[in-house]
Amino acid sequence: VKSLLSLRPSVRLFRTLLMNDLANHIVQRRLLMGALVCAFLLVGGYLLYVSTPWGHQLDDDAYLGRKAVSRKAIILDAKLLDHVSKAGLLVAALVLFTIAAARRCALVGLIAVVALGCAIIGAEFLKHHLPWRALVPDDKLLDRRFHVETYPSGHATIGTSLALSLLLVSSSRWRPWLAVVAGGISAIFATAVLFAGWHRPSDALGALAWSGLCMNVAATFAVRLRGRPGPSTAHPGRAILTSLGFAILVSAVTWQMAATGAPAYPHGDLPFSVLTGLIIVGAFSLSAWYGWQLRAVDWSTADL
Repeated sequence: VKSLLSLRPSVRLFRTLLMNDLANHIVQRRLLMGALVCAFLLVGGYLLYVSTPWGHQLDDDAYLGRKAVSRKAIILDAKLLDHVSKAGLLVAALVLFTIAAARRCALVGLIAVVALGCAIIGAEFLKHHLPWRALVPDDKLLDRRFHVETYPSGHATIGTSLALSLLLVSSSRWRPWLAVVAGGISAIFATAVLFAGWHRPSDALGALAWSGLCMNVAATFAVRLRGRPGPSTAHPGRAILTSLGFAILVSAVTWQMAATGAPAYPHGDLPFSVLTGLIIVGAFSLSAWYGWQLRAVDWSTADL
């Protein structure tokens, strides 16, 4: 009897390890499904917006409709994008790794930094190799720089990938709420490239999909190598609703800017409003989903 009783802690430990492995396997499968969805959206967005006359017309109308944005907003967005530099990216990578090291999960920090670098380099590769050709008369109204190296947006990729990387290395108890902040960062960068006239809406949408693909794959590796159940005390459902609320609020403010600050121009603002709203909702939805999937996963031996 004593021998059987002595085995109970071992059986309990084995059961705990088995349940942890099962939970990690489920999270990995969901993250991989998310990566596949993002890959589908990346390819689908290219085929729809870049490869069809209908997509070109909608994209052009939305880009030309950015004149609805106030001059102050355009200047602020341009200044924000101008501050993105190689030195700034290096500092961001060091911050990511430092946060992970402080939480005793340096390996996850390394994965996050590598994923961030791969997302940025991959975006530049795609921009240089995905072909673009004029399909509608309004394409001639665009600057020649929009005929090459645009899909997906590099700056929007940087903002979104960095925001998701911060979620990856953060504490499980804060992750669902930090997803709201990450969605705001992603939305700001993704809309800024449109408002400042640096990219078309399709480029920003492609950046969201590409960033989601890279960071979902990175999270899958992190969960496989270091994932364990975390003492998540947050309320994920409430955080998701908050994120959705912020998306609706930001979209409403953007549409109000379009309605009150628009000069007279020949292109309607409906395509601009629709695609801008889609960018904002997509940014918040991506970060909210990412935080939701990682809500109960932690990396360190102590939840700091």
